[in-house]
Amino acid sequence: MIRFIAGIAGVLVMSACTTVSPQKSIALAGGDVVARAPAGFCVDDHASRPSADFAVIAPCATLGADQALPSAVALATIQVGADGSGTVTGSETDMRNFLQSEAGAILLSNAGDSSTVSDVSTQISDGRVTVAFNDTAPHSMGGLQDKEWRTFTDVNGRLVTVALRGLSAAPLDDSTGIWLLNAMAVGIAPAVLIQATQTSDI
Repeated sequence: MIRFIAGIAGVLVMSACTTVSPQKSIALAGGDVVARAPAGFCVDDHASRPSADFAVIAPCATLGADQALPSAVALATIQVGADGSGTVTGSETDMRNFLQSEAGAILLSNAGDSSTVSDVSTQISDGRVTVAFNDTAPHSMGGLQDKEWRTFTDVNGRLVTVALRGLSAAPLDDSTGIWLLNAMAVGIAPAVLIQATQTSDI
């Protein structure tokens, strides 16, 4: 996260550093699932842990790419569960009800404390459950706003969780947060359905 904040500072002062081409996609779950970042965003290979099926997506400009920051600056995390962990499809209503419960608030809280979570709202669609909430517990990555957007879906029989927050200094509004979360989520698919390239198309 320090790298993320420092990257933003570097972009803002237009430092003349050597640029790099961060990757646009990452293979997770032994290559079964591919996550591809939307326009303006790339995979943070330093913060991501493919061995744990975990990825961090940040603005490409903060990762060394020679381009401007996107209009909406945010940090997203992607976690892919174990084989067979996907339980969202067909149980969307049950999961929505769980997320609105005390136990759901405990799950959403960064501290595992339901008292830090408020203003929970949920949406369901075919195969996806999305929740927006405020969490005052300290985030493992500093400098982010308290409001979080998180979506749960199944990919290749695995539970996939995508979480997104804007900066505390430039927080996202609800419509922008939902839009950007959806853009992150649609880029996650079985490897056979998405072309995982390392070239930049930003």
